[in-house]
Amino acid sequence: MTSIGLVLSAGGMHAAAFHAGVLAAVSDATGWDPRTADVMVGTSAGASTAISLRAGLTATDLAANCTGAPLSSEGQEIAGRVTTRLDIPPPTDRTGSWWPANPMLPIREILSPKRPRPVVAIAGVLPEGTVSGVTIAERADQVHPGPWPRDATWICAVDLDSGKRVVFGRDDVDAGIGEAVQASSAVPGHLTPVAIDGDRYVDGGSHSTTNADLLSTLGLDLVVVSSSMTAVPSASARPDGPLGRAWHSRTLRREVEAIRSRSTPVLVVQPTAIDLEIRSGGDMDRSSMADICGGAALSARACLAHPRSTTARGLLERAAQGAPR
Repeated sequence: MTSIGLVLSAGGMHAAAFHAGVLAAVSDATGWDPRTADVMVGTSAGASTAISLRAGLTATDLAANCTGAPLSSEGQEIAGRVTTRLDIPPPTDRTGSWWPANPMLPIREILSPKRPRPVVAIAGVLPEGTVSGVTIAERADQVHPGPWPRDATWICAVDLDSGKRVVFGRDDVDAGIGEAVQASSAVPGHLTPVAIDGDRYVDGGSHSTTNADLLSTLGLDLVVVSSSMTAVPSASARPDGPLGRAWHSRTLRREVEAIRSRSTPVLVVQPTAIDLEIRSGGDMDRSSMADICGGAALSARACLAHPRSTTARGLLERAAQGAPR
């Protein structure tokens, strides 16, 4: 059988809408059902999307949830389980301590012989967030009640004390679905770190907004990446694009190169200049979600139609038919 890995990036509500549009378009064009991915890697908003897929929500219903279209009866049943309203207040004036959450992290990053991770260093410099992300955990548990998904579902976070990436669902850390998704989404300096067995965890996007390199050694037939915080080269190069986007895009390129170096094809869908123009407000602004979803669907279809995606498209169609590789 054709084995496929799915990577879903960080990026707040905008990422949720982007993933929904990408997955709906890929599913419609090839017949492949993202719910059947052999392994999913989710970071922050991507973790919530991954859990929704593992709970049984189709790509079409993910998109409908963003655009206001009717859900299927199956989608309505799943959505009906969610009774907690997502409540993440914006950052406010701090009244607590301004002491860094872990002042050793920037020192470790400077002295480390590995590639620097500036966002990890920043996470250490910032004070602990004071806004609770408990509603994220509650919603994830309501979407997917019960034990961890049977199929490989890897949720990425960063240990605030060591600075190391932790992969819930793969590493030896006993975390429930809700607390894993909350930890993966705990934006440093804003949301409160999530304590699990005495360790503090924050947003996995601090290490990488995609963490696609986790799939480089698995020998999969194809890896599909939906990346909301990067952009196509023409929209991510400095000095025209923001420094953060350029950095995240460069990180993703390195991760994709690592996967391809082992002869695994990679289909990457990321925002174009048109996609970026659609977005308004911060990552948590919901006002443009329908437009982001629709734009992402168009970008995904264009990506699939490009000659460089012929192999990936063929593998997706083969997987949809249940044919051997």
